[in-house]
Amino acid sequence: MAGPGKIIDVHSHPILPYGQGAPVGPGQKQPDWSVESALSYMEQHDISACVLSDPESANHARGQEARDIARRVNETLADIVSRHPSRFGAVATLPGQDADGAVAEIAYALDVLKLDGVSTSTSINDVYLGEPQFDPWFEELNRRGSTLFVHPTFTKATRTLLIGLNPSVLEFMFDTTRMIANMVATGTKKRFSNIKIISTHGGGTIPYLVNRIQVLEHTFGVGPGRLELSPEEVREGIASFYYDLTAATSEAQLGAILKLVPVSQLVMGLDFPLMPKSTFAPAIADIGRYPAFNKADLLNLSHGNAGRLYPALKARIERGTERTGSESPATAEGI
Repeated sequence: MAGPGKIIDVHSHPILPYGQGAPVGPGQKQPDWSVESALSYMEQHDISACVLSDPESANHARGQEARDIARRVNETLADIVSRHPSRFGAVATLPGQDADGAVAEIAYALDVLKLDGVSTSTSINDVYLGEPQFDPWFEELNRRGSTLFVHPTFTKATRTLLIGLNPSVLEFMFDTTRMIANMVATGTKKRFSNIKIISTHGGGTIPYLVNRIQVLEHTFGVGPGRLELSPEEVREGIASFYYDLTAATSEAQLGAILKLVPVSQLVMGLDFPLMPKSTFAPAIADIGRYPAFNKADLLNLSHGNAGRLYPALKARIERGTERTGSESPATAEGI
């Protein structure tokens, strides 16, 4: 990305020796990760800071086990941030099947550990976000106006449908699509509109299906207990998400996404260390040469929009650059 300043990468995963870790396919090993390898990756690609997330680490457990996993992950993330405050942000993981535990962990992670937001997966134990069982912790996030990073996973129900492909190839995109559609159709996205939700990988297939969903949802309905939404309300709900551009930087993808949301709702993500190393530089170059982006757009995409979603991280970056005597991208842009 030529010229706009250093990137804040909102989509980066620490691979820790406990918990679930990053979602991978059956039989696939977690990649190696360390703070040092992440810092090296950042230096190589002119990345100012990475926001670390371990979204579903505690979602596969229940009760005290899930609470213990979430607490251990979040304290580890907080320790990484404390040692490198201007290079890393971090968003909390929650015990997603435990409503009371999730509410308690939000308070501890945000008030005590001072993490930058919260993360979770698109579905938890085959139940998609938007269902009432998640309302207690959505209410807490909404009260706080938090940023929620939502990463795709794959349901048990779809494992027989992978046609031999790793779930990241197709199923992650479909799970993201189902989550967004369910959040809108249940009215959850509108009810909890103070939560700033980042949908990863360019929203899966949503940018290409939004017109179809608008028309057919209104024509056929969405089943008992769901809202009767007009086509305009469907589009408005889908367009209220933020979208990270991990593996979504081709001209066709960017064109479709920009038909749905303005540049102010797009953020950069590169998915270290899950995506192949060979994809990082080309993805950054794709953004830099996209003809519809002007200099202001590139500044917002590289760090401006992320700085508004994660203001505490932005402030730490600014303090870090003040100590080194250089000008931060946020200060240079005046955000």
